[in-house]
Amino acid sequence: MHRSHSISTWLGLALLGIVAPFCLFLWFLAAQLQQNATDAVDRQTLRSAQSISHTVEALIESMKTTLSLLSSTEDLAAGDLETFHRRSQYALQGTGQFVIVTDRDGRQLLNTRVAYGEELGTISDKDGFQRALEAGRTIVSDFFMGRTSGKWVFNVLDPINEGTVSQASMLVTTMNVDDLAASVSQVPLSAGWSAVIVDGQDNVLFADGPETMERGDRGLLPDQFGNLDLSDGPRVVHFEDSDEQVFAYSPVRGTSWNIAVWGPLSSAQKPIVETWKMLLGGTLTLLVVCIVVIYAASRLLKREVRGMTQMALDLGRGNIVPPVETRIREIDLVARALSTASYDRSTKDEQLGFVMGELAHRTKNLIAVVLAILRQSAKHAETPQQLVRTATERIQGLGRSIDLLTSGDSNSVTMRDLIENHLSTFAQIGTSVILAGPVVKLGPDVVQHLGMAFHELATNASKHGALSVASGRVEITWTLDDNEDPARLKLTWREQGGPPVSVPEKTSFGTRILLGHTSSSLGGTTELDYRSEGLVWTLDVPASALHQRYSEDGGLQDS
Repeated sequence: MHRSHSISTWLGLALLGIVAPFCLFLWFLAAQLQQNATDAVDRQTLRSAQSISHTVEALIESMKTTLSLLSSTEDLAAGDLETFHRRSQYALQGTGQFVIVTDRDGRQLLNTRVAYGEELGTISDKDGFQRALEAGRTIVSDFFMGRTSGKWVFNVLDPINEGTVSQASMLVTTMNVDDLAASVSQVPLSAGWSAVIVDGQDNVLFADGPETMERGDRGLLPDQFGNLDLSDGPRVVHFEDSDEQVFAYSPVRGTSWNIAVWGPLSSAQKPIVETWKMLLGGTLTLLVVCIVVIYAASRLLKREVRGMTQMALDLGRGNIVPPVETRIREIDLVARALSTASYDRSTKDEQLGFVMGELAHRTKNLIAVVLAILRQSAKHAETPQQLVRTATERIQGLGRSIDLLTSGDSNSVTMRDLIENHLSTFAQIGTSVILAGPVVKLGPDVVQHLGMAFHELATNASKHGALSVASGRVEITWTLDDNEDPARLKLTWREQGGPPVSVPEKTSFGTRILLGHTSSSLGGTTELDYRSEGLVWTLDVPASALHQRYSEDGGLQDS
């Protein structure tokens, strides 16, 4: 037998279960804090290097796009270099880009840095020029001192396809290295952190923080980086010294350049550590508040649960209990549920009496129908075996109607449901049996009476009528005539394509069901027409009778 405990005990245990793991978590968190902060700095440093790399790549791609557009101009193809110079200079105004066109020997034919026609020498970037000619594709140069600009620049060179009228052999876009510094400045750097762009010749565009930029050689980099291969990236490296340094580098695709970002680990960790300290302090404060709240909640729960207990006891005694209001929404829901249950119990008691009366009524009706089937079957049976077979078939047909009523809502059975239920075992609905008519809902007793009629019609058709041969078919149509008062249902069973039909010599039980029982049960009229081409049975009843049930003395009652 298990022991019971109060709400205060369980809430106290719950609090202990929270506090103990929480203290262990704080210890583990303190141990992991340093490593997490370091990992965060590593990721941020690498992202900064890659972000600068992507920005530089985008700038170079724009220069390549400029070359692609300019190489396809008609002025260049026609050898009209003066017009090409004027239009290129206008198009690139404000972009920081300039255009140079050279012949195959590297002599400059035009340079948009100066007016067209000025004396120009050979291109300063002879190494890049030669590599572009040999490769036959677009290349990006390293940093070099431009003769025309007098500044450090870099070029994007693209050999021109043969076939131009002029001597143009190479198309070049050039940009000052100083303008490239803006790409580095777009990524914010913490105090004490630096970023550089290093080309293939170890020329360095240096950023000491987000504002200071200068150009120099690899000597501007810290001494620890002297032996690093910057092309092996992207990577993050730590250098252990008095102030641990984090160094990340990432290559610039399509170039020999690399981006490097570095700085002291402590400067980046400090705000993270401070943030965690604030978080831990706030968590401890929250824990104290939770203890106070749990204590108050336990007292409140005890009081409200006692009230719910009293309501449950009153409900068990059969009393109707009114809902109560508490300060706890969920307990209010329980209180309302208990109150509703007490009302429902009273209502269910009344409904149970009604259901028992309905069950007795239906049982008596069913017994009466079964007895009538047995009596009439006995009158027409020549042998006991025939009596058993006939009575069994008719009682099974009655059973299908009962199955239809109990398979769902007994008040939602439709005329189509009833017909399909009884005829689906005799023929294929939609081929041998054609149905047409509106949705008509039937009361429970109506389902039983009409079900017996459809069973007799289907049995007769399968033995002697249209359903006894492959070519035969049955059409069942029904309509609701609203023009009459009261409205009436008219249904027709029509057989076609079967053996010739003749009037039977004697009246069978099935005939009595179709002509007498059905019409008297539904308060309407029925007719049987033995036409030579097929049997026709018609039913004409008030529509209101389809939704009523019948009392033990045969009178109609609302269902």
